[in-house]
Amino acid sequence: MLGLNVNLKGLSPPRPPAVGGVARTVISRPRDFAFDFVARDFFENYQRWCPQVVELEPNGSAPVRVGTTARQVTMERGIRSESTFEIVNLERPRLLAIEGISEPFSSSYEFECEAQGTTLIFTFELREIEFSMRPFVKLIRAALQDGAEQIVENLRALIETGATSAQPAGASRSN
Repeated sequence: MLGLNVNLKGLSPPRPPAVGGVARTVISRPRDFAFDFVARDFFENYQRWCPQVVELEPNGSAPVRVGTTARQVTMERGIRSESTFEIVNLERPRLLAIEGISEPFSSSYEFECEAQGTTLIFTFELREIEFSMRPFVKLIRAALQDGAEQIVENLRALIETGATSAQPAGASRSN
C-alpha cells in the first residue's frame, strides 16, 4: 500500500550502498610468485604499490595470517588519515582480504591462473559514506576506481620486474 510508513519491528533502516572500485590486470608471472609478492610479503611491499601509505606498522612480527592487524597512515592530496585493519582471509595462492577496523573499508586481492600468467583482481570498497559526503558519491566512486586501476598497474610493474622487498624495482629475481 503506497503512502503508508510502516516500521517493521526488528528491521534496520536501509544502508546506503557501498562505494568502491574494481580493477584487473594480467601479470606475466606465475600465480604463486604474484601471490607471494602481495600476500606473504605484504608488510614489506605494500607501500611500494600503494605510495599513499606513508607509515605501516604491523601489530606483531608473525607472518601474515588471518587475524593479523596493522596500523597505517595515508597521505592523499595533503590529507593525513590513520586507520587500522585486519587480514580477514588468506587462501594461498588465491586470495588476500583486508577489513578496516577503525574505518569502514575492505579490500581484496584475487589471483587467477591464466595461460599468459596471472590475472590479478583488486577490489576496494568503502562500506559507509558519511552523510555530508553523500552528494559526492559519483566523485568518490570515480576516485576509488582510478585508485584501484593505479594499484593493479603498480603491482603489475613491480611483479613483472621480479622486484622483491630486498631489491630495488629495477633488479630482477629468477623464478
